[in-house]
Amino acid sequence: MTRRRLRQTQPTGEAHRFSGNGRFTTPSLLLLGLIIGLAGSLYYAWIISPVVYTDASPARFSESYKAEYIFLVSQSLAGNGDWEQAQQRLAALDDPALAQTVTDLLNKYVIEQRPPVEIRNLAILAQQLGAAAPAVALFAPTPIGSVTPTPTITPTSFLPTTEPSPTPLPTATLKPTATAVPTIPPQPTSQPTYRLLNQQQICRSSETPPTITVITEDALLEPLPGVEVLVTWDSGSDRFYTGFKPSLGEGAGDFTMSPDTSYKVVLADGSPEIGGLRIETCPNGLIGGWQLTFQNLILEAPAPAPTP
Repeated sequence: MTRRRLRQTQPTGEAHRFSGNGRFTTPSLLLLGLIIGLAGSLYYAWIISPVVYTDASPARFSESYKAEYIFLVSQSLAGNGDWEQAQQRLAALDDPALAQTVTDLLNKYVIEQRPPVEIRNLAILAQQLGAAAPAVALFAPTPIGSVTPTPTITPTSFLPTTEPSPTPLPTATLKPTATAVPTIPPQPTSQPTYRLLNQQQICRSSETPPTITVITEDALLEPLPGVEVLVTWDSGSDRFYTGFKPSLGEGAGDFTMSPDTSYKVVLADGSPEIGGLRIETCPNGLIGGWQLTFQNLILEAPAPAPTP
């Protein structure tokens, strides 16, 4: 009885091979094989023979590369004026809302305060695509090809058509009399395009960084967007445009100030230079920035009504 019980408790050879201490079960071996196979496949696909894309269409680009592609097309168009070539290049993007895409990129460039020439080239491209956004009208007022060439004036146009008749000589020479030299009235100095209408300190909570807010208005005190503002200080300079922050107003823009720095502000089209703008503490203890309001001194005449 004892020998029979011991023989029954011993595992068979096949079961003993895949169980017990230090042995693998069948599911474990299958899982291990899958892991090794997957690792080998990834190593082959990523290291030994990776996929290399050649002659990829611009439509497959990421959003950042598409934006760079559109920017390069605008630069090329500004350089050679070849609109047909620009259309072919833009068609490769396969974008059904291409005009809106270019307009969004233009607004992004304006907010990022990119160089004016880059903003202008993008605005011209958007205008050629038929976009009618405010930024397009501000930075590309003249379409390509609408500039009338200056006529060439030939020197022969100033020559007389007939020979002048001889003038008889005077018989007597009159003694010249003293003539008073006319006094040239002083010429008025050129006036700036804008004047400073108001300057006030803006007190805000410590959670909001102090800014220089510039508001531009036309001669009738209506908001005037798209005005370039130049900001300078001892160690650098920057610029921004009014009218591209709806939260501030149609003709407003701002610049974030830094402590212990004195700033100067002037409008690129001509205005008095406002200096000594620093972060100062308001009477109520809050941190104060500045708000400058400029008025355009040029009153544009209304467009004439069309003649029936």
